[in-house]
Amino acid sequence: MRRWEIIVLLVVAVGLAACAAPKGVHEDVKPSGFLGTDAAKLEPGGPGQPALMYRNPMAKWSSYHKMLLDPVTFWRDPGAPDEGISMADRQKLANYFYNVIYKAMSKQITMVTTPGPGVLRVQVALTKAVPSKVGLDVISSVVPQAMVISSLKDAVSGKPSFVGEAAVASKVSDAETGELLGAWVADRVGGKQLDAAQMSSWGDVEQAMRFWADNAAYRLCKIQDKSGCIKPTAQ
Repeated sequence: MRRWEIIVLLVVAVGLAACAAPKGVHEDVKPSGFLGTDAAKLEPGGPGQPALMYRNPMAKWSSYHKMLLDPVTFWRDPGAPDEGISMADRQKLANYFYNVIYKAMSKQITMVTTPGPGVLRVQVALTKAVPSKVGLDVISSVVPQAMVISSLKDAVSGKPSFVGEAAVASKVSDAETGELLGAWVADRVGGKQLDAAQMSSWGDVEQAMRFWADNAAYRLCKIQDKSGCIKPTAQ
């Protein structure tokens, strides 16, 4: 194959790869033990919603003006495969997720550190975090033959080759009474995009965290019937 033909193929491959954005993969999402007996209340979400979700039909969301965000935790159900994440990486990811949630929510509601009347308590757990394989991810995004193989896997499993993956569970309750107001479970895998996220092993996971935080803040704005709610752009 002549050099110019190889260049054309690479350009086409890059263009196709740029169209494969991070996404949710709902087929294998299961309730986490983090939610306890509340997991029984979850139902499949619709388009643009988490994979599984629950919203208390009696909740008066507009009556809450403050939010207490618990520290983000890692949660592994008994028997779950060990993803080999170091304690240092677990802490780093938990801290990062807490910070992006706090930043996103603080634009919609006053953040506090103690429970009380009119306070939402939010608890979040990362239930899965798999780093991307940076070198192989880049190769499979630009080399035509490798990209075809990755696309075939994506068609079968919903996940391209070598990308990062994360799953999360969250519940929102009345900080004073403990009444469950909402819960959700979601997952997200990286896409084939030649950007900064693809150059970091945890880039896809951090991108998923920002997506979840921004969308949760947007949904809070909507269910509280506020004006000027801006739907975040998918990352």
